[in-house]
Amino acid sequence: MPKPCTILAFDYGEARVGVAMGNSLLQIPHPLATICAEGMWPKIDQIGELITKWQPQLLIVGCPHAHDNPQKIQLVNTINNFAKRLERKFNLSVIMINEDFSSAHASSLLNEQGVYGREQKGKLDQLAACSILQTYFSNQSIKE
Repeated sequence: MPKPCTILAFDYGEARVGVAMGNSLLQIPHPLATICAEGMWPKIDQIGELITKWQPQLLIVGCPHAHDNPQKIQLVNTINNFAKRLERKFNLSVIMINEDFSSAHASSLLNEQGVYGREQKGKLDQLAACSILQTYFSNQSIKE
């Protein structure tokens, strides 16, 4: 049985990056942070502080399918670039996970709790990262 490890998951957006964390043994994602910074490197610098604090052994990055949509293709390329930079800068494995509908799922969860519209800002990104991490955990359970 593999040794339990700490995992950080990311929901990348141009304006904000949602971050969630979990443990491979318990497989329960927890909202951790919302990173707000202009440009990719300032975001990565803030992520570095989280990596120093939580010492993860694995990083998960959510990425949508492009579906021949030029705007999505550009976003997918940006997210792939983000993942490669994380991997190089922190010398950690990065796994890409399909994040289609993770933000819609997160918004639905917040609506159920009576959190609507602008009140969702920040929380939405963290819950989308939780959804991405849960997808990873679910895929791992299927493989076992």
